[in-house]
Amino acid sequence: MVEIKVQASDSAAAMEEVEKRLGSDALIISTSKVDGKIEIVATNDEPSNYQKPSDPLILDSNYRVTNFSDVLVPKIEETSKNKANRKNEFGRPTLQESIRAIKGELQKIENLSAEDIEQESLSKKRAISSLFQSSGVTKNIVELLNESTSEKNLENMAKVLSKMFVNGKCPNFEASDLFLVIGSAFSGKSVFSRKLIKLMESQEEIKECKSIESENYKAMVANINSWASKKQSATDDSKRIAVSELKNAADIDRALLEIYKSNPKLKISIINVCPVGSSYQYLKRNLPKRTKDNEYLAITKLDLCDLSLSEISAFVELNHKCMFFSGIETETDGLFFAKVEKVMSHILKTVGSEELL
Repeated sequence: MVEIKVQASDSAAAMEEVEKRLGSDALIISTSKVDGKIEIVATNDEPSNYQKPSDPLILDSNYRVTNFSDVLVPKIEETSKNKANRKNEFGRPTLQESIRAIKGELQKIENLSAEDIEQESLSKKRAISSLFQSSGVTKNIVELLNESTSEKNLENMAKVLSKMFVNGKCPNFEASDLFLVIGSAFSGKSVFSRKLIKLMESQEEIKECKSIESENYKAMVANINSWASKKQSATDDSKRIAVSELKNAADIDRALLEIYKSNPKLKISIINVCPVGSSYQYLKRNLPKRTKDNEYLAITKLDLCDLSLSEISAFVELNHKCMFFSGIETETDGLFFAKVEKVMSHILKTVGSEELL
């Protein structure tokens, strides 16, 4: 058994010292005020094993002529009063301390739970990010996806990436009068132009879709201006459009300027044709960054291989928005508009295949 005596400026500080030295199960033997301080005597013994030795009752001469009950009753009242005082003095601080301790423990549990959830979310985010990167998505695009998605899972990130890449419905494109097709050599510009004309001719609202072919830049501009002049002089309101292939993509700015001078009301869209199968590094070196709102991307030769996620990453970093996918060389088939759902499905399939490896 250990018995200690603690003095402090107030009861709360004294109780805290007792608990620190004997633990929360300490037994308070007595409490008193000594020299303006609170003094507590406590032990760590079992309450049933500890009995405070009582002072012997000595009756002086005054009590010899007094009934025994007159002696006993004041003693009982004094004992009851001391117990009540101890209860009033120490019951409330002890209760509040217990409440604070419980609140502290609950807060610790809550903090631990929040940390576990945060760690689990962070681990999941890293796992998905690693999966996308191993599938060919560049680190820059993965970071952009993490910033753009609140809920980190494969479906959400694939959908966001698809929306970054696919142009979707575009009123400017649909209202265009002239489509200028540009691209590198052997990119499939000519086949795409013929496919586009067939696609436009199949639409009921378009009365005519003319192919304007020219051997050089100056001839092409002259032929376009001549067609635009006839279009303006038409007596009906039928929709007439034209598709022209520009041999050298570097001439696009000059061509747009000269066409605009003669036909300022002509609505023009530029379709940049790029064959599938290029590496990320090649696209970043050779494909100019998209700077015009009326410029759209067409991916060709999809009958040869699938579009890789590294290619999609390069197109997104260069700000190119995909409008068309083109596969087989048949003029009447193999050309379709890019759809977010289709690209998303392709991304999930590619990432899922990597996950199974």
